[in-house]
Amino acid sequence: MSDVAARAVERRYLVLTVLRWLPTGLLIPVTVLLLTERGFSLGAIGAIGAVQGATVFLLELPTGGLADALGRRPVLVAATAVDLIAVVVFVFAHAVWLLVVVRLLGGVYRALESGPLGAWYVDAALAVDPRTDIERGLSRATAVLGVAIAAGALAGGGLVALDPVPVVEALAVPLVLAAVLRVVEIAAQLRLMTEVRPPVGWSAVRASAVAVPSVVRGAVTMLRSSRVLLCLVLVEVLWGFGMTAFETLLPPRLAEVVGGADRAAALLGPTSSAAWVVSALGAVVLALAAPLYWPAVRVDRGVRDAVVGG
Repeated sequence: MSDVAARAVERRYLVLTVLRWLPTGLLIPVTVLLLTERGFSLGAIGAIGAVQGATVFLLELPTGGLADALGRRPVLVAATAVDLIAVVVFVFAHAVWLLVVVRLLGGVYRALESGPLGAWYVDAALAVDPRTDIERGLSRATAVLGVAIAAGALAGGGLVALDPVPVVEALAVPLVLAAVLRVVEIAAQLRLMTEVRPPVGWSAVRASAVAVPSVVRGAVTMLRSSRVLLCLVLVEVLWGFGMTAFETLLPPRLAEVVGGADRAAALLGPTSSAAWVVSALGAVVLALAAPLYWPAVRVDRGVRDAVVGG
């Protein structure tokens, strides 16, 4: 029975992962094109986009104790509600200040949602079966993530091509669907994320915020002492720069080549989808190949919590 219950928890986790990333996929083909069509320059798009990155950077560590203090579900529901507001505002964001609000809300969302879902899965799976293979569930979630983004990107491009809602500009239709899916996601979180967590209290949140400087100093010390860690961090930084440049510069150039933003979005949908399908396949292959190169290791629960966040 415990194995059956653990698999049920895993299925819930995968469903919630799909709902988390499907709206993200919807926005991939249209975000930059919609903004350029509304008169924003690429420089303005990049500068305002940096607001989201700065918000995540400033809030990621201070908000790290919220899920422990208040519970995984309420924090994730609150985060998703914040993103729902951001998407709704984005639909009407024709002014710079509105786009700044969208990016600020997006940064708050990313800071709050980073960790609680994975931490909930670890807690819930181990609660019903301490021997369950949570690494399997986490690797499956990575593959499902890629499939969800791929499906969303394909749907986003298709919606722009079909333009099924005449009263809404074609490039904004995926945003409307993304907002609807966020509502569905909140309902699913309330229904599926069952948890029994004694409240720790706001003192834990304050302690987590106070500990931020020491955590940063410790991380810098580790980077100085380990070339491997330093190289990994540099890879992530450079990868982030590359992806941001690619996602910002490709859509408007493609629109110039094909003769319109709507056509470009219709092309970006399936191409982005194909890329994320490959990503999902890579996650599956890695999960299958990992046992051949690394022996199975039972990871301490505290280490697992630290890895998945929250």
